Amino acid sequence: MFSLDRTKNDSSALLDLLRALAAQMVCVGHTWNLTFASFGGAQQTLVPDIGVLLFFVLSGFVIAFTLHDRTKADDYSLLNYVVERFARIYCAYAPALVVIAALDYVAVALGIAWFQLDSTASFLRNLLMLQGYPGALGGGAFGSAGQLNTIAIEFHIYFFVGGLFFFCKGRNQIAGLVLAIAAAAAPLFHFAERTNASHSLFVLWLLGFGGYFVAISMKMNRMTTVACAILSVLLFWQWRVAHVRGDEAALAAQPYFALWFVSIVIAAQGQQWLLRLQPVIGFFANYSYSLYLIHFTIVKIIAWLMPSSLWVRFVVAILISNLVAWLFASMTESRHKQLARWMLRWLAPVRLRFSWAR
Repeated sequence: MFSLDRTKNDSSALLDLLRALAAQMVCVGHTWNLTFASFGGAQQTLVPDIGVLLFFVLSGFVIAFTLHDRTKADDYSLLNYVVERFARIYCAYAPALVVIAALDYVAVALGIAWFQLDSTASFLRNLLMLQGYPGALGGGAFGSAGQLNTIAIEFHIYFFVGGLFFFCKGRNQIAGLVLAIAAAAAPLFHFAERTNASHSLFVLWLLGFGGYFVAISMKMNRMTTVACAILSVLLFWQWRVAHVRGDEAALAAQPYFALWFVSIVIAAQGQQWLLRLQPVIGFFANYSYSLYLIHFTIVKIIAWLMPSSLWVRFVVAILISNLVAWLFASMTESRHKQLARWMLRWLAPVRLRFSWAR
């Protein structure tokens, strides 16, 4: 039986490793583009785009596990899920917006050409997760942090899919349906492959979500894990062939990427060699979200101001981004569970109503 128990196999550690790797891919890739590509004439790398793909397929898989596993308890309601997802995202996201605004102000004061002050309306729009939202309510990412658009997409996906899951499960059905309808616009807008949408990232997320249920339906034995290990190599190669450079998230290649991801997670069911590296993997994974949120602004400032060689700027920007993200996460991201518990206590009367409305 498929298990994400950290003491039994490497699948859970692999998910942490991939989460950390995705954040580092985005950070290192952006740093390359802002140093060697911008000042040295090198070709831009598309590694950050691949890191985003990894984030989305991984997110779908993990949310499927969360919903499937936690709803086994009768007292786990839609409110629990909503509060947990809200706390997980906003515990770091809201402070990150403030940090980005402050750094943008400093950068403008220093005369860095890449920066300009954004409006208060844009800040509020991003605070409400309306960047990239379809229609008049939407807008661009705030200030120097263009990567924030994907955070808003995931935010709305969490509640759209979560609401539908509870509706289909027959628990908190009315609230689930209302939530799904309220959150539907952004995910459905990013479902179709269009030039004005983020390359159907919702499709990739759903493939990761469905991949979890494929995994738990399989019988786990030596033959299964070895076959999936071999299959993962073939699928990754096929994805490399099928994807179009410059459009890494093209819909035609997404099934290969998602199947590769699910295959290696299943293959890890038969291994335990990552368990010894769990402390190191956990260290980098625990601030991966914070790194994604704030690295871009930091790298831009260092790339412009540092009067050293490009290699020095490249290495220093990555190291400082990681250090600042780790410190930032220790004050924000790492406290999301405490925030969720506080919110649930504060919402106790509402939670009681949810417990009756089943």
